[in-house]
Amino acid sequence: MADKRIRYGSNTLASIVLIFGILVLFNYLSSRRFLRGDLTEDKRYTVSKATKNVIKNLDDIVTITVYFSKEPAQVAQILRNVRDVLDEYTAFSQALNIDYVDPADFDDTQKQELRFKGIPEVQFNVYEKDKAAIANVFMAMAVGYGGKEEVLPVVESTANLEYDLTSAILKVTTKETKTVGFLTGHDEYDINAETRTNQQLRQSLDKSLQGQYNLTSVDLHAGDPVDPTVTTLVVAGPKRPLSEREKYEIDQFIMRGGRTIFLVDSITMQPNTLQATPLATGLNDMLEHYGVKLGNNLVADLRFNDSVAYRQGPFTVSQNYPYFVKVIGENFSKENAITNQLEELTLPWTSSLEVLEKADIKSTELAKTSEFAKSFEGYYNLNPTTPIPQIDLQTYTVAAALEGKFKSFYAEKEIPTVESDTHEHEDEDDESESTPTEEPTERTTITESTETQIIVVGTAGFLTQVSRNSLTFLLNSIDWLTLGETLIGIRSHTITDRPIKKDISSLEKNFIKYFCTIGIPLLVVIVGLIRHLLKRRVKRLVSTYGSTF
Repeated sequence: MADKRIRYGSNTLASIVLIFGILVLFNYLSSRRFLRGDLTEDKRYTVSKATKNVIKNLDDIVTITVYFSKEPAQVAQILRNVRDVLDEYTAFSQALNIDYVDPADFDDTQKQELRFKGIPEVQFNVYEKDKAAIANVFMAMAVGYGGKEEVLPVVESTANLEYDLTSAILKVTTKETKTVGFLTGHDEYDINAETRTNQQLRQSLDKSLQGQYNLTSVDLHAGDPVDPTVTTLVVAGPKRPLSEREKYEIDQFIMRGGRTIFLVDSITMQPNTLQATPLATGLNDMLEHYGVKLGNNLVADLRFNDSVAYRQGPFTVSQNYPYFVKVIGENFSKENAITNQLEELTLPWTSSLEVLEKADIKSTELAKTSEFAKSFEGYYNLNPTTPIPQIDLQTYTVAAALEGKFKSFYAEKEIPTVESDTHEHEDEDDESESTPTEEPTERTTITESTETQIIVVGTAGFLTQVSRNSLTFLLNSIDWLTLGETLIGIRSHTITDRPIKKDISSLEKNFIKYFCTIGIPLLVVIVGLIRHLLKRRVKRLVSTYGSTF
């Protein structure tokens, strides 16, 4: 008996030693090799391929200093989440040096130095033991490289941390900052204008781009070439026609390899009404030459659209508005990085596009309506209560991308002269006198471009929304043109909308609603009753026949 106990005790001890050895070996290997499972569809909690490429190609040490308070508990939890993200960064690069600093013990001089660097002490709401209190805490990060430093002043969550952190790393390690120019002079969305909408757009761009690009206005009225420092030009909703000379300068910018985004409205709204008339920008012929024909129309989507609120007597009514076309996941291009992770985008009052076959040009239809869309031309009554005939419905392209070597629109034409127009801000119906001015120097037209890209969208109205999806689409477009696909995959991680992909009937909606509210609890009760009855039956069988076994 004693030998048996000794043998069992030895086996138990050997098993414990073996398990302990396996755990030690597993921990040793895991410290050498980072491994993590992420079961989400788009790998939302895994460092993206773009980030891996950025940090793997660092040519020197990048120091990330985490200035985080360890108290209260809510801030400590955020710090643990931040540490998890940074552990994943360091697993893919040996060029990252992570320092954790708790400024709780800093004196006033040291805290003043942090504030001077742009790292503030912020107030944090704390709820403990049924009481609310305010704590002064630090929740910041600083990225340093080669004497340059970029600060993330407040890190309240890890939702956008990967994009913000990788952008900061790119900013301090990039030797030359790219410049994005916004065309001005035709009542476009001008990032430097004083109107509320333009200021909102500028603030959203500044916040989202985190200083990744220089933003500037581009005025071509004087006939000068686009500044050579501008990498990407955005033509955002001109309300007045461009002159031939301005079009020429844009054409030559593209011929020099410049990237361009054309956001072209097809209508102009009458003040304080929902009446609209066609809008001529002068860009149609040039864009058709490049490979995209703009439709002189307006598209309404009867299946996928956004809602709009309007006054009806003393009440505010909300209803689906077909002219606010909503593009959903299945109608985005999955081939292009701009749209392959987008799930929805609302395009107000958009026109259609026709992509034309051109030699040496690769074209991609970035976004399309559903097959239940209708086109309108001429005079538009955009009142939400106006019925739309459900005939001649089809799918329309509303955004497209072109890549390749483009032929100049002015290859066999004379260079347009610069016109001195003293009435440039008067109505277009008032035909003012324009006189050509002398050219200061001779110009030679570039007839073919190097490899470059153009994006065309049938509306600029989505810029007024400054919503997450519309801003992401614009920023993805700028990134794709300016940096390639470096940051697109990271930013798209923040898109979380999951719209229903198809129409469902009222019967299906009611079935899902009542099944979730009543059916599932009832199903749990039924399963519980069945299990209870089975247990009672087993007990009766045991009590009746148990003595025979």
